[in-house]
Amino acid sequence: MPQTPRARALGRELRSKRESLGKSLEAIGKEVGWSRVKVSRVELAEQGITEADVSALLVALGVVGPEREQLLKMTRELDQPVWWETRHGLPAVLTELIEVEQRAKTIVDVANTLIPGLLQTRSYSRALLDEAMPAHQISDAVAVRQNRQDVLERADPVQFTAYVDEAVLLRPVGGHLTTAEQLRHLLSVGRRPNVSIHLIPLSIGVHRGLDGQFMLLKLPNGTVNVHAEASNAGFLLDETEEVKPFVETVEHIESKALGVADSAILIEEHADRHMRKET
Repeated sequence: MPQTPRARALGRELRSKRESLGKSLEAIGKEVGWSRVKVSRVELAEQGITEADVSALLVALGVVGPEREQLLKMTRELDQPVWWETRHGLPAVLTELIEVEQRAKTIVDVANTLIPGLLQTRSYSRALLDEAMPAHQISDAVAVRQNRQDVLERADPVQFTAYVDEAVLLRPVGGHLTTAEQLRHLLSVGRRPNVSIHLIPLSIGVHRGLDGQFMLLKLPNGTVNVHAEASNAGFLLDETEEVKPFVETVEHIESKALGVADSAILIEEHADRHMRKET
């Protein structure tokens, strides 16, 4: 099992399941006839593993039904390249984020500076990236961001909730026309049954979401990952104590944000304002 994002994702799933049962590396190793070191190396994606090996681990971990089939499917597909692994030069944290996005059942995005990447139009993304990277890299970076949005549109789409600070809507990214088109896109995407967009109004003043832009990604097994934004593409967290403050921030923001309908009205008002300034 090479050190690829999918291999690391499988290893994290196995470790999370073991830890949730309170079992040590030694205990699991004894049940499957492995050393403690081998179990650790599998969880860290430092050692190859077969479908039969994973099946044995899942028996020891008591994993059955759809979750078992999903993990075995992940194992079978470890050596099959997917679109984000065929693009050279992507930061490792970005490929890991894409892998988690693909497996997530729900995503909550807290946006205090920019429109969430999964909701950005091509023109809005390009305007942002114009300021962040060399011109010859921009088209590929925009394409990656657009491809990531497939998780909202596939047959079994992720349930996506965005909490967007109203201040984000004021900034004319790429000009007023580009921003107006972006806000109209939010209204369109927000009509999908799996997408909810809530604004955090300026009128409430300071709130905990101002600490930074991040996503909560909940996986089928119930574990939660956090992707926190940073200039180098950000970082992923999956330890319970690391994730807890972000979960609490979302709970705080939920009580401050507008409902979907009121948010749509305010988004439309800002879109109209940008259009008037463009003309």
